[in-house]
Amino acid sequence: MKVKSALIISGCVLAASLGVYWIASPREPSPEELYRQYMELSPSLRFGQRENLLQKAAQGGHVPAMVQMAKDIFMDKESLLSEDYEFWLKKAADTGGNPAVQMDVYYNVDLSEEELFSYLTKAAGQSYGPALWELGCIYSSFNNYNIVPDEQRALALFRQAADANNSDALYLLYALDRLNIFPLTEAEKKTDFYRRYRTALGSHETPLPSLTNIHELDSFEYEFVFKFLLKSMGANEKVKSTLKNINEEAFDNACKDVF
Repeated sequence: MKVKSALIISGCVLAASLGVYWIASPREPSPEELYRQYMELSPSLRFGQRENLLQKAAQGGHVPAMVQMAKDIFMDKESLLSEDYEFWLKKAADTGGNPAVQMDVYYNVDLSEEELFSYLTKAAGQSYGPALWELGCIYSSFNNYNIVPDEQRALALFRQAADANNSDALYLLYALDRLNIFPLTEAEKKTDFYRRYRTALGSHETPLPSLTNIHELDSFEYEFVFKFLLKSMGANEKVKSTLKNINEEAFDNACKDVF
């Protein structure tokens, strides 16, 4: 009986000790919690907590934390081109597969042309408008990827980008139709592409002009439109001849800037 009582007492003491230890040693916060704690800090306090909160969250596999690490490092004036910035941006793209992040890698990370093109096609494969637009521009002109210009492929990509509400693609389809360079399909003719373009355009961006009467544009507007069309479809002879016939001086000026 005494032995049994002693065992019970020992068990209670052990349980109490473990209870005290559990209270004194709470669980580690998850990567999501660390990220939330960091983002709730004011910007002035974040720098001192980056390593303790944000970096731990990123190392724990939290993709938004990886993206924020890249953003914060980029904002450090001394680290604009740092390897850490490229590391976290690439890791976020590889881990989460977010097309916007994949495009950030495409534009901002120093990789081989083959690797960059891979990120671009992955983003385009997710019907991401900016990636479809960029890929269309590559197929419509001479490029650094040893891809032979393919006008039909480019137009198909531009149409997909317009379906994804990409403002550049919407204006391009509008302009190609208004200038009688490429006809729209019967279904497309029912779409007000210029209205959709203005809706999709960011409020801080200057819109390209309407082409209701192409001959009423001023010299600045001509060059604005011509540069846009030459950058997106500069290998197309009909585009170049049409623009040259509209305003030869503006066309020559635009060509100097684009080519």
